[in-house]
Amino acid sequence: MFCIVSFVVLGILGIFSASNRQLAKESLDCVLRRVTLRPCNTGFDEKMKAKILGFVIVRSEGGARLLNRIFEPLSWIFFVLLMASSIWSVRGLYLFYTSGSCNGLNSTAFCVFDPKGQNNQTSGLLQTCKVTPTTQADLTLKGVDLSGFPVLNPTAPDKIVFIGCYHCDYTRATYPLVRQLVERYQVSFTFQNYPIVHEPTDYMTRLSLCAYQQDQTKYWKMNDTFFSTAKANLDDAAWMQTTLTGLGFNTSQLNSCVAAPATETTAKQQMLEMVKTKFFGTPTVFVNGVATVGPKPYRVYAILLRGLFYWLR
Repeated sequence: MFCIVSFVVLGILGIFSASNRQLAKESLDCVLRRVTLRPCNTGFDEKMKAKILGFVIVRSEGGARLLNRIFEPLSWIFFVLLMASSIWSVRGLYLFYTSGSCNGLNSTAFCVFDPKGQNNQTSGLLQTCKVTPTTQADLTLKGVDLSGFPVLNPTAPDKIVFIGCYHCDYTRATYPLVRQLVERYQVSFTFQNYPIVHEPTDYMTRLSLCAYQQDQTKYWKMNDTFFSTAKANLDDAAWMQTTLTGLGFNTSQLNSCVAAPATETTAKQQMLEMVKTKFFGTPTVFVNGVATVGPKPYRVYAILLRGLFYWLR
């Protein structure tokens, strides 16, 4: 098995060194013969063994004798380690492609392809949830009443439930991707704004509720506008009123609705329903009941919605 390990190592070194390319070719020939249960006819394994022993013997004669005795078992050990690391690497690549993490969906363990953990970052909530989940299994839509929440394509069989915040940078990165997916596949899409620490009141939640009640079509245009504009505009009262007027809302009725005690009560009830999901940060997106936490790449949402092979077509 020494020739197999050598082929991998020399193949990499051969990219940078011409002398190693010839050795890589010899090791490849040896590999092809070994996998077909034939001995190497190039003497590659013996040649490399002699070079290694020659290097060791000038430093320790006893070490060279020991290495000579255990050379074949040691070769097998390195082969097993090579295969194990290769399988683990392929597994990590597959999981990263399908879930955005080398360790599986929503895992916060270190991933070499996402060293800063950007695919799992969330913004803290304005109101702390009573239960902080530690695994994906803790996140659920079971027992959550979604009636009354803003929903697009309500009768579609595939469903996406998005818990986010207009002021959350991670939500702002995720929302356009999910909207693109919704438009492409015409899936049911429920959105709920939940205040984070950078959105100190539930004003945006109440505004969202009132806008949806006034005109559902204009609500989604408003939502898209809020997520595409500069975040600073969301705190500019003049910009807000101008934008809502431009979208065709009756701003006088909208402002009255936002200030109404009944609206505040309804908004709080809806946020309590969101707490039942046991989410702990925004964005949290449920795709057909499967929860994703943090700003995942578009492919992850597409795979969850349509499957890996559908996405690869």
